Amino acid sequence: MTLTESDIQYIKDHLGQWLADQSLGQPPAVYEIELRERMVRVEEELKHPPCQDKCRLV
Repeated sequence: MTLTESDIQYIKDHLGQWLADQSLGQPPAVYEIELRERMVRVEEELKHPPCQDKCRLV
């Protein structure tokens, strides 16, 4: 399939909106807060990995 100049222009004109529509659909502030919360959880998990053989309940 070959794109014409009008096809390319249409894509350029709408690409930004298409990408925005595919985002999380949340305001940037909400996304940033959730991202920071995830980072904290990952950091805590790295500091205190889950018990393996030592914590096995009998």
